[in-house]
Amino acid sequence: MTETAITKPNPETERQPASTEITKQAWPIRFLWKLADSRELTLVILIALLVVVMTVVYPNNFPTRYNFSAVMLNAAQNSILVAGMMLLMIGGTFDLSIGSALALSGVVAGVVVAWWGLPAEAGLLAGIAAGAFCGLINGVIVTRININALIATLATMAIFRGATQLVSGTGVTPIGDGFKAYGQASFLGMQSPFWFALFVVAAGWWLVARTRYFRQFYFIGGNAHAAQLSGIRVARITLTGFIIMGALAGLAGVLGSARLNSAVVSAGIGVELSVITAAVLGGASLRGGEGSVLGGVLGVLLIALVQNALIINGVGVYWQNIIVGLVLLFAVSLDRFKQTHRS
Repeated sequence: MTETAITKPNPETERQPASTEITKQAWPIRFLWKLADSRELTLVILIALLVVVMTVVYPNNFPTRYNFSAVMLNAAQNSILVAGMMLLMIGGTFDLSIGSALALSGVVAGVVVAWWGLPAEAGLLAGIAAGAFCGLINGVIVTRININALIATLATMAIFRGATQLVSGTGVTPIGDGFKAYGQASFLGMQSPFWFALFVVAAGWWLVARTRYFRQFYFIGGNAHAAQLSGIRVARITLTGFIIMGALAGLAGVLGSARLNSAVVSAGIGVELSVITAAVLGGASLRGGEGSVLGGVLGVLLIALVQNALIINGVGVYWQNIIVGLVLLFAVSLDRFKQTHRS
């Protein structure tokens, strides 16, 4: 009886065709994942494409010094805010009350200068202090009372807005020539809010990227329980993040009031949507532990350019809000795609 030789199949030989086929089919997914993972690069590409298209289509309106200054000035407020929001989102939380804190801070500054007759510098400091106090309240509610940040800041959004109306009624106008200089002074063709924003962004980028204390936000956002066990004071650091966010909202509110020489109670309505959209576009994850201040600022710049393009095209302001909402959905979907692909 003749024995038939049995040849064992080579696993590598058997799997290679299937592997090659999968690799060929999956390269678009890998490309999208790389873009999602390098969010700053993606935003730079999108900004460059938008600038090129608008320059070609509207050569007389878009690539002008006046339009560039307008875009940068409009992006200054949200650039200040996104630095604080990105810090919170890296730590796994957020603040929905920043628009109300912004309005309250601007009104407090206006009352101190216009009604109490104190110097402009006193109004500036009072406005920032009011914003920081709002952040302190949010931080205590979230970290000490352990109420979810969504509910806590949604409640304080209404509280701070009501307090704004109680303090000033319909607002404070005019505030004063010395105070408005902080929002209207110009240097190298750019008004002062741009330079304040540039300083805040540069300082925020350096602190988050280079200092040990602020790097702890990444550990907290990645796994708060593990961070606590490793010796990180999660509650205290998160509280610090809320105070910084509030102080930056205060600064943005003061600069906005100085720019208009008027403090209005409706300031900052809806700004939280744009800021959170920019942060998610910039790489912040809703789960925490990811993101960068630079990415957040690039997100702000992209949204500002999109809004500027819509204005040049004559698109109404209501459509602009719809576009921002769609951009937020896209950014969250991109984040979800990245998380699913990793898992």
